[in-house]
Amino acid sequence: PLRVCTWADEIVLPELPDARRARFITQYGCSPIHARTLTGDLRVAEFYEQVAGIDPVFVATWVADTLLGELNYRDMSINRVSPDWFRELIVLVHKGNVTDKGGIEVLRSLLDQIRESGSCETPGVCVGRLGLRVLERTAETMSEDDPVVKAAREVIAEQPQAVADFAAGKKEAFNFLVGKVMKKTRGRAKPADVNQVLLAILGKEG
Repeated sequence: PLRVCTWADEIVLPELPDARRARFITQYGCSPIHARTLTGDLRVAEFYEQVAGIDPVFVATWVADTLLGELNYRDMSINRVSPDWFRELIVLVHKGNVTDKGGIEVLRSLLDQIRESGSCETPGVCVGRLGLRVLERTAETMSEDDPVVKAAREVIAEQPQAVADFAAGKKEAFNFLVGKVMKKTRGRAKPADVNQVLLAILGKEG
């Protein structure tokens, strides 16, 4: 028999926020808190899904905890952020070419450019301009030519009290030294490398 379609048959109901939130948790592995943040605004949810393929949980953290905070600080809408350049930035951080701290510095620079001129350079160009590419250790040696070793030795010389506290068993003193080395390298050193180098130097001098 002939079936007459009505307008009601063709209606596709939009995904409700609660359903989208549940899907983000099951499909992408988002935490309940991140899922709620990402689905509170449809524009944010759609933006996230355009870049989630890199690493859904990693991207969720960057969008919910970092990008939205930086946008709110500047009173900017996520509509002004290109998923393409944000994806490029996330890939640089995810692959370890830029540290998390360096990635945030790049993000801030790009958002400031957009706010001021309406456009921005690519993340790769920004990383090069700011000199934020990760300091790669070419060997497990303690060569004085190694920038991480050099920075660590400078910090140790500048912070004798923290060195003494570490020798006395105060673990927080080591974290303090790590922070100083990270600051001296402008966030370009990998935390694991900093830990390794500091322990090697302090172990020999202790």
